[in-house]
Amino acid sequence: MPRAQNKQQLLEFGQNEFDRLMNLVNALTPEIRDKQFVFDNRTTKDIIAHLLAWQLLELNWYQEGMNGKKPAIPAPGYTFKDAPELNEKLFQEYKSIEWNDLIARFNTSHKALMSIVNKHSDEELSTKKKYAWTGSTSITCYLASALSSHYVWAIDLIRKKI
Repeated sequence: MPRAQNKQQLLEFGQNEFDRLMNLVNALTPEIRDKQFVFDNRTTKDIIAHLLAWQLLELNWYQEGMNGKKPAIPAPGYTFKDAPELNEKLFQEYKSIEWNDLIARFNTSHKALMSIVNKHSDEELSTKKKYAWTGSTSITCYLASALSSHYVWAIDLIRKKI
């Protein structure tokens, strides 16, 4: 799947891949969803929690950045080189969330990111270096990573094991 390059693609790809992911996980039995490992020692539930955690990080980056602050990306005390350690920390923080609460929170974070896409023009989304907090890239790059690209990653992991 190509990476979203503009507002229309962010919205279309983001929603289509979210729907595909939710259809896939909703078809799983609770035993498979919560107990069968799909990636290292992570279950489908853990993968959804991972998506939620990173979406919440991104929502924080956006809020801080748009308020003129420099967000700690990916998280305070971490660089992207530290992603495995950050992912483990997030796993520990989110692993006890019950399925229904997890899905409700994931739906909310998805909608919040899609709302960000909707409120910006194509130019605002796609222009590199438009906002200081995005560095040398654009908001589109961040949003595509948190939406469709991450959803495709999750779908591929889950499908390999079920």
